[in-house]
Amino acid sequence: MLLYIPEGHGCAYSIDTEGELFYTPLNTNNELKLEETDFVDDYEEEVKEIHEQLIEMYKIAGLYFKN
Repeated sequence: MLLYIPEGHGCAYSIDTEGELFYTPLNTNNELKLEETDFVDDYEEEVKEIHEQLIEMYKIAGLYFKN
């Protein structure tokens, strides 16, 4: 699993092998709260860019399988 943790968002983003975007909140110590991981339903332009970057990272790693 690859994570993208942008400054100021308070969460980490990741995707599954078909590109579904997820977020995981961070606690005050910047530790992942894995039990609170959820899908991202609606996102702003900045999050769309993060989503696209994650897809490219997964393609390079050979982990992205959506046609």
